[in-house]
Order: sequence, then C-alpha cells, then structure tokens
Amino acid sequence: MSDSSETPKAPSTTLLPSVEQLHISETPLPPPTLPKPFPFFLLPPELRSRILSLLLCPNSRPTVDLSDVNHLTSTSRLNYFFVSKRFGYESYHIFYSSHTFRIFQIDSRFYGKRTLPLLARLAVHYLNVITSLELRLGVAWSKPPKPWVVNDGLGLEDCQNVRTLKIFVEVDPSSPVFKGYRLEHDFYTDFCGVILRQIMERLRVLETVEYDAYPSVDRNGALMTRLIDETNKGKKRIIWGRERNWGDSLGDKLEMAQERASAKANAQGVNGS
Repeated sequence: MSDSSETPKAPSTTLLPSVEQLHISETPLPPPTLPKPFPFFLLPPELRSRILSLLLCPNSRPTVDLSDVNHLTSTSRLNYFFVSKRFGYESYHIFYSSHTFRIFQIDSRFYGKRTLPLLARLAVHYLNVITSLELRLGVAWSKPPKPWVVNDGLGLEDCQNVRTLKIFVEVDPSSPVFKGYRLEHDFYTDFCGVILRQIMERLRVLETVEYDAYPSVDRNGALMTRLIDETNKGKKRIIWGRERNWGDSLGDKLEMAQERASAKANAQGVNGS
C-alpha cells in the first residue's frame, strides 16, 4: 500500500525546447504587399462617366429637393466628391447634370420665411452644370410659401446649362370644386403665371417646358391655359409628361398643332412689327 503523504512528481518537461535551443532568424520579414490602386483616370472619359453614373445616379433618379431624408438618399453618393480633387470634379458634373432639381421646396417643414430654397444653398460651380429644373405647382395654393420668391439670391442666372423646365400641377384652384375655399378666382393663377414668367426670363438658355399633372387637372382650365400662354410668349417648346399622357389622342394632337401655329403666328407678328 502506497504512502498517501508521498509528494507527487512534477510533469516531465523534456519535450519542451529550452530558450537556447530556439532559433530566431535575423532576416526581417518582408513588408506586406498592398494591392496596386486601379488606374481609374487612365480609362477613356466615356467609360469613366458611365462608371460614375452607376455610382451616383439610381435608375429612378428622383427629383432633388429640400427634405429631411436627404441624408438617406443622397449623402452616401456625395461622399464620392471627397475621394480626390479630380474624382470630385468629375463626380459632381455627373451628379448635378443627371438629376432634376426642384426650384422651390414643397415640404411644409421648410416653409419658414428665412428658409432658403435648395438652389440658393448650392455653390455657383454646382449651379453651372445643372441641366433640368422642376417647378411643382398646386402646393399650398391658398397661401403660397414665403420662400417662393424669384430674386437674385435664388441663383437662376447661374444655371447656365438648364434647357428643360419641368412643371407639375397638383391641383387647379380655379376649378369650381374649390369655390368658397380660395381667396379669389384668379389669385393662384396669376401667382403661378408671374412666377413662371420670372423664371423663364432668368434661364437664358431654356428651350423646353414639360407639363404634367394629376388626373384632376384640366388642360383647358384657367391655370393650365395661363401657364401655356406664358410659355408661348416666352417662345419655349412645350412637351407633355407621362403622368397624364396629354397629346396622345387625335384631338389633343390637333389642338397642340393649332397652339403651335398660333404661337408661331404671334412670334412672326412681333418680329414683323
């Protein structure tokens, strides 16, 4: 019988090498090899533009406006502006020339008197490359927002490449449905007509005005009639958007042909005089 008080033996360490037996190489390890950056700027300009369009412009290309969700929809794309000076230069040209920017905000949270419209917040070199603007009418028709003012601070004169103005009409307050709710029959119609005329006067290279509206808006109503009249006086080409499909029927085509002929005759009369 073994003695229970016997001290247990320590485990054998004969398999473990001593410090003197370890061999440490004096040759330093080679530095890690980093992948070479892709030569993006050696690509042809057309291919670079295509790549930037895929990065900066989603398929839907929503209209850019003052909104509290811009940090979710646009901020991540704008980060490409800060990759490098040259990359930022090519990026902002693609972004600002490929999107439509709303002239006046339609979110009631940005109706404050001191709230600047989006265009007034942009730098001049951004305004210079914008090609398309939008004016959305029918919003706050009983009391137009105070920031809806066309002045020098809006920056329209700096939009030197805007050739298309898109106008979307949500409602026409001159309709009999709004009787008893509007201030005056022609109040909002006159307001929109003046706004449109002032905008066209400041967009020096504007060529086309695109009209669209919700189904409740009558193309022959007072508001649309005034807007089309102002467009014809400004000698701008009129096209129709996809929401209403105005101009698809034979009657619409004949009516538009008459409108174009009338506008051409008025222009010739003015030039002849």
